Amino acid sequence: MNLQDIINFTLHSLLHQKLRSFLTVLGIIVGISSVILLVGLVQGLKTDVLSQLEDFGPRTILITPRSTSSGGFGGPSSFSPTTGKLFEKDYERVKRLPEIESITKIISGTTTVQFKDQSISGTVFGIEASLFDDTVPVEIESGRFLDDSDRGVAGIGHDIVEGFDEDVKTQSNLLLVGKKFKVIGTLKPTGNSFAPIDNVIFIAFDDAKELFNESLLDNEISAIRLTLKEGTNVSAAEDEIVDIMLASHRVTEDEKDFGIISPEFINKTFTGVLDTITLFLGAIASISLIVGGIGISNTMFMSVLERRREIGTMKAVGATTTQIRNIFIVESSIIGMLGGILGLTLAIVIGFVITLFDINFIFDPFVMVGAVAFSIIIGLISGTFPAIEAAKVDPMVALRYE
Repeated sequence: MNLQDIINFTLHSLLHQKLRSFLTVLGIIVGISSVILLVGLVQGLKTDVLSQLEDFGPRTILITPRSTSSGGFGGPSSFSPTTGKLFEKDYERVKRLPEIESITKIISGTTTVQFKDQSISGTVFGIEASLFDDTVPVEIESGRFLDDSDRGVAGIGHDIVEGFDEDVKTQSNLLLVGKKFKVIGTLKPTGNSFAPIDNVIFIAFDDAKELFNESLLDNEISAIRLTLKEGTNVSAAEDEIVDIMLASHRVTEDEKDFGIISPEFINKTFTGVLDTITLFLGAIASISLIVGGIGISNTMFMSVLERRREIGTMKAVGATTTQIRNIFIVESSIIGMLGGILGLTLAIVIGFVITLFDINFIFDPFVMVGAVAFSIIIGLISGTFPAIEAAKVDPMVALRYE
């Protein structure tokens, strides 16, 4: 009995028990499709993160008033009068670094934004207009962006515009902390998490200083954003900035009360998180494969019991122990392979449906081929012990088996 005969015999046996074969294959289908879908979604998310990181700027560094290692990226308040804050002296010291192409200081705060009779919450950025535009390129929907000489005017992000029931247009008036600002421009949506300007109202730095003067200390600022020159070693420049800030705040590395957000920091943070999610979800999906493997073993043991007379007959007419064992191993491997192929097909179909909803899904050929190969291995392993048991059947006993 050659391999072709064994395969034909196996397929005949599987078709003879269609429902049981399908239910056994189903466990593998669920496991394989789950693994492919989960990995594809996480890789799609990772691609989105890296894409947004490019928009953040590969040479951009943001200095925040709270240590990133302590779980915060900064804010206008702190428990200590000076801890976790930035000041203009920090800006002036960092500004001297020769590797810097452009640098801007920012005052930010969250406040109520009123337009006509409606109020919403929004973030206000007080900026040095021309310098900010160098570090965060903005795209104008209508009107124009701020100039350095502007006072009492605002440029508003897309989400702020959408947040009001009535259209906010250029020349409209907004109230920020009771002070009137005229809209001179609206921005196009970005959808970027690392350069979040969709929900921001941009005003002049001096205007913001007056607006938030009660919550700020003298010469306090909220953040420093800078862009390094082309060809600069970002990691080395980041280390220099850390040394400058440590000296300025007179703290040690362990006492650091400021944060440095760089492309490397963001990439490392999100890659670590996504790798953990991938591992966790992959472990959950693998449980389905283990259950599927148990299902294959159960089916093969039942098959051995039901086909004892058939096994005895084959042995009586000359089938060897090895051939009997191979029949059951091939049968379990085919179950695993069918489950893998159908699971892959299901995952591809669902993946294409997911992309129709503007969700990034990555079809990784390595994962797909690996998943099918793994399903075959699962089938092979699950069927090995039942196959050995089948090969041990005594033909004389089996022919008397009822």
